[in-house]
Amino acid sequence: MCSFIEHMMLRLCARNYQQWRGNNWIFVIKYATLPESRENSFWLNRGMKKQRKQQQRFSSFLVLDFEATCERGTAIEPQEIIEFPCIKINTKTCEVEDIFHHYVQPKENPVLTPFCTELTGIMQEMVNNQLYFKETFVQFQKWLEETECWNSHNKSMFVTCGDWDLQIMLPKQCRLSSVDIPSEMKHWINIKKAFSAATGYFPRGIIDMLTKLQLPHQGRLHSGIDDCHNIAAVLKELINRGFVFEETSHLNLDKI
Repeated sequence: MCSFIEHMMLRLCARNYQQWRGNNWIFVIKYATLPESRENSFWLNRGMKKQRKQQQRFSSFLVLDFEATCERGTAIEPQEIIEFPCIKINTKTCEVEDIFHHYVQPKENPVLTPFCTELTGIMQEMVNNQLYFKETFVQFQKWLEETECWNSHNKSMFVTCGDWDLQIMLPKQCRLSSVDIPSEMKHWINIKKAFSAATGYFPRGIIDMLTKLQLPHQGRLHSGIDDCHNIAAVLKELINRGFVFEETSHLNLDKI
């Protein structure tokens, strides 16, 4: 009887292994056919803790993570940006070059909900008397110019955790505030998609990526500036492990 059970267990394990191998082989086939994927994919080199650091296609990464008005169990309309953080990372040194960080006063729904404060840590007095989005956005674009994010020697790319910030939130806010979306903000790197290309694992969020890379979490989850620092930590770790980042997403107005 015992030998029969052992036999069945071995067959089950073998079947599960073959299924696991088959599922992951689909991923390997997908990325092995991409240009430079053999030296760019951690899945194909998962036994290596570190790889040779590669030259990035961009001079700077602009890590961005909006926080917006919200309510538990329902959608606030219109939803408005209340925290606007962006961290500029030098891709050669992996060091922070500059930081833009402003809280934004919501115009249509000026009073934050208790849930919004609980989730983001942003209190009412932090947005009172702050500039509205339109004025903040002007300051942001001046910051981009002053830090020379785009010139003959520098090419930058925005980095977000997910596509919501630049695919959904920014276009809605720009439409509400009657401002144009700069062309540079219509293309970006979704770090979750890049993480999946690098590791073969699609993460649920920031905490999941930090855990997989054995990196500590800094600050508070859903604080825009803290989220930016944690996204930057994932970004820098993948750079140091030899992953070369490429654009993953672009603005599709049909999805708004």
